[in-house]
Amino acid sequence: MSHLFAIFGTMLNLKNIEKKFSKGDIFFISDFTELGNYESVRKALQRLTKDDSIKRIAKGIYFLPKKNERLGIIYPHAEQIAKAIAKRDKARIIAAGSTALNLLGLSTQIPLKVVFLTDGSARNIKVGNQTIQFKKTNPKNLSIEHRLTNLIIQALKEIGEKNVQQEQTDKIQLIIDESGERKLIYQNLKNAPVWIQKIILSK
Repeated sequence: MSHLFAIFGTMLNLKNIEKKFSKGDIFFISDFTELGNYESVRKALQRLTKDDSIKRIAKGIYFLPKKNERLGIIYPHAEQIAKAIAKRDKARIIAAGSTALNLLGLSTQIPLKVVFLTDGSARNIKVGNQTIQFKKTNPKNLSIEHRLTNLIIQALKEIGEKNVQQEQTDKIQLIIDESGERKLIYQNLKNAPVWIQKIILSK
């Protein structure tokens, strides 16, 4: 196999990608280094991007196009991209700030800077007109593994203790009801700041 690499650079083609990933999946150059060195794989992915077999999201980040009859190609959303990067880097992430508000449905405004707290590397990744920001945080802030609990905590932190409105707490309680995970969320919230516990657990 190494002899073939020396001759052709890489054996990577669309079939290799489709064997490993489903339509809509995100992948990286590092996912195919068993088929060639970094530079040869990068060039192969570049060629596949030019003929629209795959799509490039950002530097070194690609996805296998998934098409909808009405909407055309469905591009991955920021949280999906962030999760794929975190998985590759073996890091933990949670949405924070206005990103948490948006994902929770407490804000309809799509933030231009999508923020995630992480125990991995701090960095900014430009994706279209959005920037995905990974902010280094204390591991304690990542101790809760439940996504919805984290969204509730981070959304309330963004609003601020003195600015939380009844309408917002009612919306959160409805979200908790619809999730069917009230017991789990209440258990996890015991690790949240006391003021957040009082707002949610007193209902």
